[in-house]
Amino acid sequence: MKKLVSVLFILLMIGMMSGCSLFTKEVDYQKIADDLNKKNMGAILYAKNGTADYEETSIVSNTFKVKDKFRKEVNIVDILGTYNTNNNTAVGTGQRSYEVIDNPNTSKSTQVKETKEPIFHLKYLNNQYINANKKENVNVQFIFDKLQGIEKLKPDQYTYGLDEPPFVKYKLNEKEFKEILNDDLKIKYKKIKYATIFINLYEDKNKLYIRNITVGVKWENTVKNKKEEFVLTHTISPSKIN
Repeated sequence: MKKLVSVLFILLMIGMMSGCSLFTKEVDYQKIADDLNKKNMGAILYAKNGTADYEETSIVSNTFKVKDKFRKEVNIVDILGTYNTNNNTAVGTGQRSYEVIDNPNTSKSTQVKETKEPIFHLKYLNNQYINANKKENVNVQFIFDKLQGIEKLKPDQYTYGLDEPPFVKYKLNEKEFKEILNDDLKIKYKKIKYATIFINLYEDKNKLYIRNITVGVKWENTVKNKKEEFVLTHTISPSKIN
């Protein structure tokens, strides 16, 4: 018995030192996927009295060649909103910023130009963000209600250890990307390099809750006879987390 206890202790210590858990648990992801498919905003956003605060960031970058150097242009939109589950609308504020980076991913001659626009009032009506100041559409999707069909997919990863937070990761093939994401994103592409949905969770009283959802897409397209590479990183999270 002492020998068995010693062996278990040594294995536990090895696991702790290596940063890997010896014990893993499976995420019961089906309930979360069903809520997303059914647009159950009360459960997804932990709404109280029909309202819930949330945060959202959409980053789209494209990289292309200019003469003998590469350039990366980054378009960022940050949103703080309050969602109303009674009529599926939201109000809040948004801010757009831009970055132009010459020679990205190099240590020499890297130049960055940043521009930040004023904060504007924002509305979410009929599945569309609207800049209330300019009365024009904002090309950002409210991802929480745009994941219909996700309940049919089996995650690429849905186990977690004692030393890491629970999460669910989906890798989408092109057909799944078209049906689940691009029916709303409407990305024009020549080639899809990857498409993922990452749901970061937290556990409270033996229940799992959404901490944030990140959608990542990388694609190639030809713009004005030039090949460009695009990356979308879109993260949305409830603001009120226990």
